Amino acid sequence: MSAAPQQVSVPLSDGRSMRALVVRPDGEAPEGGWPGVLVVHEAFGLTPEITEVGRTFADRGWVAVVPDVFSAGNKLGCLVRSVREMTAGRPGPVIDDLVAVQQWLGAREDVAADRTTAIGFCMGGAFALLLGSLAPAGLRAVSANYGQPPAADLDLTRCPPVIASYGERDRTLSGAGPAMEARLAGAGVEHEVTTYPGAAHSFLTGDHRLFGVVPLPGTSYVTSAAEEAWPRIFDFLERHTAVRT
Repeated sequence: MSAAPQQVSVPLSDGRSMRALVVRPDGEAPEGGWPGVLVVHEAFGLTPEITEVGRTFADRGWVAVVPDVFSAGNKLGCLVRSVREMTAGRPGPVIDDLVAVQQWLGAREDVAADRTTAIGFCMGGAFALLLGSLAPAGLRAVSANYGQPPAADLDLTRCPPVIASYGERDRTLSGAGPAMEARLAGAGVEHEVTTYPGAAHSFLTGDHRLFGVVPLPGTSYVTSAAEEAWPRIFDFLERHTAVRT
């Protein structure tokens, strides 16, 4: 079981901060701390579906930090900056901020500093891959879900193990699964990349509506794909954050 989510303010560079939710398991932390996971939201912002991802991890014995990427300044400016960085496929100021959040998570007394990971969706999936390319201290694995692959010339050789999930019917990322698998294999990175039949974009996190009203085509929860993907993701991340003896 998880404790009630806690709202926090994570310090960034230049005196800025980023709002986030922290969800932790209920009770006392084990010796050495729990594993930690950074949950990065889609371009739709910090939705209830993404918060629920953090709660699910906490129920499984993780401390999850779920930042609002668009809160580290003017919201529109943050959105534009995030989309620009995702499109460029290279680490920039947004990734610097996410590294700060990941390091803040690892510095918590209830978290094992060398057992953190990151999971992202859509824009967040792209950011999870970019974060992994920098190999920040303590990051053991990355889960990238329907995230745009990094720029073709970006060095991925330092990336920790990656599990990536794509939808066969995702027109915005057609062929991204095989392309990402080839990139990771060429870089010598341990990986598990799956393209799920019948799944479109956002198949793990549910339907999306513009301004909470207008359904966005091509974004829908797909039960069969989600029920196959989630156990794989949890197994992969839990194996790579297991205590090393």
